[in-house]
Amino acid sequence: MVTLEYNSGMLNRLDRLTAANYGMPINTNLCENRFIPHQDKMIMLQAASIYTQGDGNSWDGQDMLEIMIQVAETSLKALAKDLWGQINQYK
Repeated sequence: MVTLEYNSGMLNRLDRLTAANYGMPINTNLCENRFIPHQDKMIMLQAASIYTQGDGNSWDGQDMLEIMIQVAETSLKALAKDLWGQINQYK
């Protein structure tokens, strides 16, 4: 468990944690990659999904299970989409 401390100088500061997800919303499933055009290139961002209660309490097991299932389903859909594209590329 990581304790979020907004006023701590330690590595787990909230700003450093949110830097891993490019400042995107917390408690949001961010498993789908984001593509950003820059000049003549496309940059892929893989954001971390950060979930927190915000009050230091532990998650209810059922709530966390539902979140993890949603994240797993999103990840599988992204993988299936990528594999489908690869299969159809060689037809």
